[in-house]
Amino acid sequence: MARKSKAQKKIKPTKPPERSAPNIILALLAILGLLLTTGLLAISMTKTDLPYCASGSGCDIVQSSRWSILLGLPITVWGWGTYAVLTGAALFAAKKTTRWRIVIFFATIAFGVSVYLNAVSIWIIDAICIYCLASFALIAAIYLLSWRADGLSGLAGWRLGSSAAALIVVGLLTLHYSGAFDPAAGPEDPYLRAVAEHLSGIDAKFYGAYWCPHCQQQKQAFGASAARLPYIECSPNGQRGAPATACLVAEIKNYPTWVIEGRRHDRTLTVEQLARYSGFRKRSDVDAH
Repeated sequence: MARKSKAQKKIKPTKPPERSAPNIILALLAILGLLLTTGLLAISMTKTDLPYCASGSGCDIVQSSRWSILLGLPITVWGWGTYAVLTGAALFAAKKTTRWRIVIFFATIAFGVSVYLNAVSIWIIDAICIYCLASFALIAAIYLLSWRADGLSGLAGWRLGSSAAALIVVGLLTLHYSGAFDPAAGPEDPYLRAVAEHLSGIDAKFYGAYWCPHCQQQKQAFGASAARLPYIECSPNGQRGAPATACLVAEIKNYPTWVIEGRRHDRTLTVEQLARYSGFRKRSDVDAH
């Protein structure tokens, strides 16, 4: 018993590992990005104009382009999520190694995506968005900061893997916006765009509901130009909620319902039918321009 008691006295309680201190510079950069994307989302949700982003400006053109939406969500949402993860890693990561693995992975991918999107805006859209450039500057600063990584070693392999992941993501984005996975995300067909704009121009109405499969088929017929259709959502309050006032006034009973030149069409229409009913010129006339 005496030997056991002596052995027990020699055993010292192990101290829990100390948490790493927050990285203030990294946290400040990530929080600035979080504030920027939060402001952009708030303005987008309230449908107000962005400061220094008047209608028809380079910023407005970029924000309304097909590259501003990814998988049904604004690109800003994905940016917000990235900055939120980086902020959490900067402030709350228990270990430095864990922090920098997270930062290197997300910052490398975000940097690659930001380079890609800004290149698209400059060379394809031919417009410049100051908010995109501001976000690019922040994520570039975080990416460069990750190369310091508090002097930690052994992260070369992780950085290489993160770079490979960034290249894969950019490659998938390129395919996505080329229409390889979803025609609605790809380039617009000039004819479909012209028909959609013509329908909007003559004040035609396309009444539908988000849960209606035939309404979705109608939109799919226009591919990337579907957003240009004069669509009116009749179920803003859900499938069982009160219909939109405009739909009640128009006495809409079936979805989709088209109202073109005073005539009602309670069914899905082909693009050719819509062109004919609306008096749109033939395809050859459009192609000739």
